[in-house]
Formats: sequence, structure tokens, C-alpha cells
Amino acid sequence: MAFKWKREADDIARVVPKKEVGGFFSKAVILSPNEKAAMVKNGVVEEIVDSGKLQIGGLLKPGNIGKDVDVALMDTSPKDMQWTQEELWTSDDQRIACGGLLRFRIQDPKRFFQMLYAYATPDRKGIRDLSVQDIYGRIESEVLTLVLEPGIRQEDVESIYGNRDLRLNLENELEMRLRSTFSMWGLEILKYTIQWDLGSYGKVMQATNDLQTKEELAELETLSVEGDLERRGREEVAGLRAGHATVATEKDFHRDQRLKDVSSELEAERLQYEADIREAREAISLKEELKIAKAKGMRAELEVEQDMRDREHGRDMEYLKHITGSGGADVAKTVSEGREYGRMTPEQLEALAKIKQGEALAKEDRVRFMMEVEDRERADSYRRQELDAAMMGAAVGRTSHTVRKCPGCGSTIPSEASFCSQCGKRLTDV
Repeated sequence: MAFKWKREADDIARVVPKKEVGGFFSKAVILSPNEKAAMVKNGVVEEIVDSGKLQIGGLLKPGNIGKDVDVALMDTSPKDMQWTQEELWTSDDQRIACGGLLRFRIQDPKRFFQMLYAYATPDRKGIRDLSVQDIYGRIESEVLTLVLEPGIRQEDVESIYGNRDLRLNLENELEMRLRSTFSMWGLEILKYTIQWDLGSYGKVMQATNDLQTKEELAELETLSVEGDLERRGREEVAGLRAGHATVATEKDFHRDQRLKDVSSELEAERLQYEADIREAREAISLKEELKIAKAKGMRAELEVEQDMRDREHGRDMEYLKHITGSGGADVAKTVSEGREYGRMTPEQLEALAKIKQGEALAKEDRVRFMMEVEDRERADSYRRQELDAAMMGAAVGRTSHTVRKCPGCGSTIPSEASFCSQCGKRLTDV
């Protein structure tokens, strides 16, 4: 029993599981001319079989197709596809259309099988089929719309009418994209045509004129509304200005008066400041002049005083010279000290007397101390001499005349001493 795999006239390929091929004892698939079969196992094409009869096998005959192998049947005869794009909108919102004929066939069965698996959905029995309309749906969404709509949308209808080069560029780009896409799917384009439906040029121009007229009327209406609103706005502004004119004038008057008052105050302060500055400068100049005059007066007074001192000093020197020549230095010293004492106050004289008294006492204490030290040293010397004399007298057995007795206190003193070291009596008269 032969297996007929096509359901519709435009079917181009179908993947059939082995179990779906009819026949219990024998299963066969008859390949007509321009048909090919691909042996598919686990989603991979293992072998391509040309036209003929394939024995799949049954209960008694194993057949020549392996186990768990599906069959992808393909029609490689040329297929015609009528395509059309009825709604293409220009930049000025005019609708045009285009269409044509697209003839193609399967060139690479293995690559086309990939398209079959990619774009066909299996049914409940696991059968996948692909028709010409399925291919048209894919190129319409992936090629026609992406090429034609952006290119037409960028131009207005008048440019498309009068620019044949633009249409040729669109046709060439569309053909290039179609061939690239079909080649990627394993298909070959045999014929490609395109026809434009641009409508009646008169209707297009009438629609353009109507659109422009409509736009101009809408613009005029908008301008009219804007003018009314602007006029009403100016009237309202004029009313507000009229209502606030008195208040504004009064405010301006008060503001001007305040500005004038402030300017007058600032001018008065400036004049007062300049007058103060002038007075200060005059005062400084007068002070400097007074200072210079005072310095000159003080200098004159100092010169007069110095001259008087010099003259007094000269008289004093002559007087001292006269006194020194007639009475000696002690008299001159006494006179000089007397003059100095005459210039002192009683308190200064008392303080000076205390100082002199302290100096005299200190001098007496120092003399007394020196005398005591000298007496002690002399007594020690006399005692040593007496001891030496006693020792010598004991040695010679006779009286020595090197010492003698003080007639005042009876102390032993050296014979050559002129006074007693104990009582201080002079011995020159003894």
C-alpha cells in the first residue's frame, strides 16, 4: 500500500513518524518525480532519498529503513506564491499598495529540513507539515514589512509618483532580502515580480489639496481662537492697569519722594563728612604747628637755661678756684657740699644724714674689727715672743731685755712696741 503524504495542493514538506505510515504487513512510501525523502533520526537528517519507492517494513518484512527513523517528505517542484502589501502609508498619510509573483523551489533539502523543524508545529500524532502559505506568512512578517513599510513611510506620495529610481531601489532591496532569506532556508527564487498600486494621481492630488486646505483652515481657526484670547487678555490687562493706575501713580510718587529724601540725606552726610575731614585736617595742621612752635620754645628755653647753667657753672668754677687758691681743697669741698645740701629738701637731708651716719657707723665697725684683729695677731705674736724669750732665758740663765712690762696694765709687751696691745697705752714716754 502506497503512502500519500500530501493533504493540500500547496503542501511543500511534511515530517511523518514511521508508525503513522499505513500497512500492517508492509509499509511503502512512493516518491513521485520532484519529491525527496529525508531520513531523520533524533532530529538529524541521516540520508536524502530521491524519487522511487521506499519500503518501510511491517510484521513480516523488516524493510530498508532503520528503527525509530522518521521520514521528511519534500516537494522540490517550483511553487508560485502571490504576495501583496495592501496598506503602505506615506509620510503625508496616503495609502498605496504593491504585490507580485514569487516562484521558488527547494534547493538544499537538509537546510530546508531545519526550517521545517523550526517553523512547523507537530500535531497530536507527531506530524509536522509546511505549506506555501506558511512560508508566505514568514516572509511577510520578516521581509516584506521590514523593507517596504520603513522605505515608503519616509517619502510622500508625490515623491513616489515622480521618482522611479526610489521604487527601483525599494524593489532591488526587497529582492536582495528575499533571496538572502530564501537561501538561508534552503530555497531558491526562480522568478520575482512586483507591481505598484499608487491609485489615481488626480485623487492623490485632490486628497493632498484637501489635506492642505483642512490644515490651513484648522490653522486659521487656531489663529482666530488665539487672537480672541490675546485680545481678551489685553482688555483684561488694560482694565487692571486702569484700576491700578491711581495706586501705581501714588506709589511712584511716594517712591520718588523717598528717593529724593534719601538722596538729600546722603548729600548732607557727604557734605558733613567733607567738612569734618577738612576740620580734622586743619586741626592736625594746627597741632603740628603748635607742636613745632612748642618745640622751638622749649628749645629756646633750654638754650637759655643751659646758658644760665653754663654761666653759673663758670662762676662756681671761678669761686672754687679762688677758694681753693686761698683756703685749700677742704674748704672748696665744704663749700661745694654746702651748696648741694642747700638745694636739698629736709627729707632729702634727713635721708642723706641717715646714710652718712650708717656709713660712719659701718666705717667705725670696720676700723674696730680691724683693730681687734690686729690686736689679736699682735698678742699672739707677743706671746710667742715671750715664750721664745723665756725659753732662751732658761737656756742662758740670765734676764733678757727683749720684753718689758706695760706701766698701765702690767702686760708683757715687746721692748720695741710703741703702745700696749691690751690697753692701748702709748709707751713712747716710758
